[in-house]
Amino acid sequence: MRLRLAALVVAGLAALASPASALLAVDTTGTTYSTDPVRVPMVFPVAGGVTSYTDTFLTCRSGCARKHMGQDLMGAKMTPLVAAFDGVISSLRRETTAGGGNYLVITGDNGWSAMYLHVNNDTPGTDDGRGTAGFAFPAGIDVGTRVLAGQLVAWRGDSGNAESTGPHLHFELRKGSGWSGIVYNAYPSLQAARHIALPSASGPHPEGSLLRTDAGSYFVTDGSLKHPVSAGVLAANGYNPASAVLASAAELRLYRTAAPLAVRDGALVSAPDGSGWRVAAGSRYPATGAHIVPVADADLAGLPVVEAPTGPTVGMLVRWQDLVYSVDVDGVLHPVDHYVLASWGWTAADVVDLPEPAPLPADPTADPASAPVGPEIGDPLGLRDGTLVAISAVGPAVVSHGVVRRIWDNRENAAYGYAGKPRLVIPAALVAALPLGELAGTNSPYRSWH
Repeated sequence: MRLRLAALVVAGLAALASPASALLAVDTTGTTYSTDPVRVPMVFPVAGGVTSYTDTFLTCRSGCARKHMGQDLMGAKMTPLVAAFDGVISSLRRETTAGGGNYLVITGDNGWSAMYLHVNNDTPGTDDGRGTAGFAFPAGIDVGTRVLAGQLVAWRGDSGNAESTGPHLHFELRKGSGWSGIVYNAYPSLQAARHIALPSASGPHPEGSLLRTDAGSYFVTDGSLKHPVSAGVLAANGYNPASAVLASAAELRLYRTAAPLAVRDGALVSAPDGSGWRVAAGSRYPATGAHIVPVADADLAGLPVVEAPTGPTVGMLVRWQDLVYSVDVDGVLHPVDHYVLASWGWTAADVVDLPEPAPLPADPTADPASAPVGPEIGDPLGLRDGTLVAISAVGPAVVSHGVVRRIWDNRENAAYGYAGKPRLVIPAALVAALPLGELAGTNSPYRSWH
């Protein structure tokens, strides 16, 4: 009897988790809905603040000309609205002067869609209807943007037909993709939802970002991949642990785990047995120097030993005629200024003097072809991906793929976990030739993740 009762309980919980039957109806507007009870695991769509609501599913609206398909979460304007679950922004509307209201739709990885209506359209502290550009959605939120449960996606308001009813979020749950999905009562899911006081991190982060877990593990992002980073490689590659962004388990699931990050070319490291090595092009050769970083045997395991070369190797920092350069795989020297040097975690101790060629022949009749020449000089090396910077006339930003991605305000700064992280202060002239972008804007490769 006890086993049978337990089985009935499990069956009942399964029925709440997903619709089992098809009690479907169509209201006067053509919207298909179901009265089946469901309870979708999710984060409560309003973070912090005071929110009140009662079950108003299928109550009369517009003189009973239509039914109410959602739940009205009443509360103050500009209260953060967050993603109820992981997914992609499948629909978004920005109000124009003609009105109509701001809204967005998240189509989740779980097969459900969350609808957010009456998103703010006012300048804070007013009811002017002129705040859509800056106070409806945070930068980077648009159709195609990948979002995580708890991520900031909008702010509560009274746009659309809520101007006379008081600010609130009209929240719906639909089974399927966006507006074409079947509407279910969101009330049980809201009652069971997990509440958060503040929006969580708004990953995925730009290329080259250093992420940290609660357990103290480190990863570097690489497109849709994450590379584990050992303590030795962290130091050898010049990463500052204080700059690492704390990433949630949900955010880390966005990235597939790839091979551990390798010791960078040019690094000077020491093995546990005391031997010194210079890393170059996926191999290593015996070397010594002032700035040598201890690493584990595992960090060197994939680097075959080769014979020491006679000149500088790929990744080395060299000084030529009082200027610092980075050596590429073809031996070309790329100028490195002290801002770029700092972004890569290098110091003056990493620089090796490059021997000067012999002086030019004193005989003016000598064959010019026999005169020694200097090395080939290439384009300047850029700032390392993932570097947090502070730029005059631009403000805080993060570098990714040669694009300076702006951090618009403290809300975005906090949501991405950048608050309190060290920034490299650089002049605007240094990035004058680089394009400006958004943290997760239209030119971000992460928008296409599904």
